[in-house]
Amino acid sequence: MIVFSILLSIVYAGMITGIFLASVEPAEKKSKSALGSKRFSIVVAARNEAQNISACVQSLLNQQYPIHQYEVIVVDDHSTDGTFEIISSIAGIRALSLTEGQGKKAALALGIKEAKFEIMCHHRWRLYGWTPLANGPQPPTPKQRGRLLTGPVKISPCDSTVSAFEAMDAAIMMKVTAAGIRQRLYFLANGANLAFTKKAYEEIGGYESHMHHASGDDVFFYAEAARQKKRIDYVADQEAIVTTLPQPGLGQLLEQRKRWATKTRAYAGRAIWMVQTMVAITNIALLSMLLIDLFLPKAGMGALIILSTKWVVDFIALWKATGWQNNRPALRFFIQGQIIYLYIILYSSWHAIFPGEYKWKERGVR
Repeated sequence: MIVFSILLSIVYAGMITGIFLASVEPAEKKSKSALGSKRFSIVVAARNEAQNISACVQSLLNQQYPIHQYEVIVVDDHSTDGTFEIISSIAGIRALSLTEGQGKKAALALGIKEAKFEIMCHHRWRLYGWTPLANGPQPPTPKQRGRLLTGPVKISPCDSTVSAFEAMDAAIMMKVTAAGIRQRLYFLANGANLAFTKKAYEEIGGYESHMHHASGDDVFFYAEAARQKKRIDYVADQEAIVTTLPQPGLGQLLEQRKRWATKTRAYAGRAIWMVQTMVAITNIALLSMLLIDLFLPKAGMGALIILSTKWVVDFIALWKATGWQNNRPALRFFIQGQIIYLYIILYSSWHAIFPGEYKWKERGVR
């Protein structure tokens, strides 16, 4: 058992180190290139977001970019809390209401269809983030013109155990995402920070291949793009970081993780499965040894080896990951976050293996 714990710890530490070496640090200096004449359509799907939609839209309208060179389209997905009335009253945006179909993907599809510009940006995308596509060192070749971008997402504020856990988890996931894209091993994406051309969207087939999944407009779409050999890049720049709010509480966090887990089997390739499985095995082994220690003292030593290795490796990784996001206050809840993660990984693993119905935006979906 001691030997197993040592070997497991070495493999886990090696995997985390490998991810960080394969990842990429966002540039600290601002790019001097300008977006020039590029035009953007920012599409936002909203359902029952009366409390947040005004702030979201205002942040999109307050870009340091000529207002006539981008548009903001907000598509209401059958809200019941007055969201559509709010967006309809905001000047400077196009407010649409979904009439055919329902769900986030249907809302995004309508917004993209109605968009008048070629470059599509999701949600809280900061227009600066498209710089690599708009102003590369050389004009893109025909093979590259349809490429897609995704970038880092930061959770803030992180002043409670749950929100700090989310912030730390998101910081690590951005490293995992960057490493996979950079090495062309797997292609994750976060809907809060991605962009693609309308041409690429149409060539890929939009969301049709995965419309039967209620969520996953980001990961399924990018997985399909990768399958079709489209060019996908990660925007490694601090100016491209998008900040989004944490879940209101533990219950909402668990619903979110259940939603994420239920679609894992449908999109995850071998490489990301290996990462997720290694993380799950490490945490399950730790928890199992802590329980076995009640009857077999040697298991306690094994648990201590895994625990000490994991905490040291995780803290160093989180120190670096939250550092480039300017989000290190989250580390005040490091120990609490590690405890929560033990439960989250078991909860997510169960729902990944046995997916079922879950609640999302007051709807029961699968």
